[in-house]
This record gives sequence, C-alpha cells and structure tokens, in this order.
Amino acid sequence: MNISYPLPFIANLPPAVEQAGLDCLRTAASLLIPGEVLYFAIYFHRRRYEKLYAVLTCLSLAAFGFSPILAPVSCGPIQCVQNFAVAIGIMKTLDLWARRKSFPRYNGKPPSDWFYALIVLTELRYESFTPNHIRAPKDEDKFSEPLQLCIHIAIFVVLQSLPQNHPTVLAFEVQLAIYIIWTTLQLLLRYKASPPLFGPLYLAESLSGYWSETWHNAFSSPCTSLAYWPLRYGLPKYGVPDVIARPIGVLGAFSLMSLFHIYALQPILDQEGTIRVGLFFFLNGVATVVETMIWGNKKHWLKTLLSWAFETSVATWAISGMSIPHGLWRIRWEEICDA
Repeated sequence: MNISYPLPFIANLPPAVEQAGLDCLRTAASLLIPGEVLYFAIYFHRRRYEKLYAVLTCLSLAAFGFSPILAPVSCGPIQCVQNFAVAIGIMKTLDLWARRKSFPRYNGKPPSDWFYALIVLTELRYESFTPNHIRAPKDEDKFSEPLQLCIHIAIFVVLQSLPQNHPTVLAFEVQLAIYIIWTTLQLLLRYKASPPLFGPLYLAESLSGYWSETWHNAFSSPCTSLAYWPLRYGLPKYGVPDVIARPIGVLGAFSLMSLFHIYALQPILDQEGTIRVGLFFFLNGVATVVETMIWGNKKHWLKTLLSWAFETSVATWAISGMSIPHGLWRIRWEEICDA
C-alpha cells in the first residue's frame, strides 16, 4: 500500500522519528488557534475594548485546554512538549488577566498596537518592558552568556565520562541539559533587550539565590501574579500575619511550578516519577523558606554548603525514581516515542 506523506523528506526515517515529526506538526498546528486568540485579546485590551478582551481571554483559555484533545499525539516526548506549551499558554493568559489593570509598559518609544501585542505574546519575562523584575547577574559587564554556555557544555561532557548508573551524576546532567537547551534557544531567539536566562550554576550560594538569581526565571511572572501575590497580600485580609503570609506565598509559587511540571512530564513518567517531580519543587520551596528564616539575605559558608547538600540530595532522590537513559550514548532514538 502506498502511503503519501505531507512532507516527503520524512518518508525514509525510522518510524519513531517519523511519528515524532508528524506529531510536532500536529502540535504546532493545534496551538495556532489559541495563540492567535490570545494575540487578539492582547491587541483589543491595548485598544481598550475591555469586554472583548474578557471574551477573547476565556476563548483562549478554552482553546488551549482543548487543543490536546482536538489534536492528540501518540509520541510521549512530543506530548510532553505539547503539555508544556499548553500549560505555558494557560499561565500566560491568566498572568495577563491578573495584570490587566497594569499591563507591562514598553521601554522607550511605544510601538504600534499590533507590534506591542506580538511582543507581549512572545516574551515570557516581559524583558522589553517595565517594571522589569529580572535580576541582572553579578558583574554584568563581564558576564558572557555564550562563554557560560560553553563552560556548562564542557561540564556536561565531563559528566558523560563518569559512571552513568549513579543517580547523582544523572541529576547534575539533567540540570545541565536544561541549562544548555534553554540557553541555546535564548541565544537564538532572544530580543535585543533580553537579559541572561541563567546565572552560572556552579556559583550558586544559597537555595533562595539559586531559584531567584541562578536558575532560569522564565515563569517568575505567573508564579508571582497567580500564586505569590494572591497569598502574600490576600491572606492578611483574613487576619493572617505578614510573617506567615509571606512564606505561604513562596510555597504557593513553588506549588504552582510543581503542578506545572507534573502535568507537562506526565506522558513520560510513571506514578512514582510524577510524585517525585512534584515533591522536588515543593520540598525546594519548604527548604527555601527555612533557609530564609534562619539566614535571611546574609551569606555564610555553612549556608552554601547546606544548600548544595540539600539540592544534590533531593535532585538525586527525584531522578532515582525516573527511567532516564544512562548517558547520551544509551538513548535509543529509534524507540524515542516509547518513552
């Protein structure tokens, strides 16, 4: 039986790679409609059509939610990508709604409404806007993102030479892989005003510093508007002291990231792996709150030592419950969709 392919160049690829390619196309197509609806929602909000903005926001949320149902994919890793995109789209839509009374203001001369809507849609961190809460790395003038990328790739290569059956080695490799992939995309797709996405991982001095200054801050805006602010400033209205509301807000932000990663990674993880991913973020939230209660913003060698010990231990524990290939050379690309 002759099979006609929408793209002829994928006809001779392994079946799993072929399926992954087709699922990528299906996923991209399914996200066009909710993305376009969100774009016009932002545009009409800019034009002060508030009722239309509210209607389009609801339609965008519905379209993002139904896109995996209307365009199902069978390749596990691609389904993860689809879930990530859907979750990011929903968080972006809700974040903008939460900020509707104080939308980001463009730095410099305001662009036309259609271009403003495009930038707001495509920037995760509002890096071209103000107020900008992204913290610049220390010694920013001396900081080179391409150089740091090369350093972290070198560390990743060195780890590949170590025994790959140890979960601690795998835990560091996973974090470095995320750094390398995200930073590479950042360098390729960045806006002119985009600050670095990561700080050097090897220079982290505390858990609070790791999550606020070192690790990527792509989702800091929705974590703030959808979790931290409602709890931090909402609970005191019901009599909860500020000293309690503040750490609860931090835990709320980490819990949001926990749910985000559980949903996104569910297609390639079993129940135990899913639970460990969720607990990884929640336990980091608890440890960050405890660390801040003890040391605040003060630096101390013991604080750094304990933060590295904790992060290494909890990451090792989380990775040990997942079926991760032991090294790049163990990945069976012809079976990639069976993950």
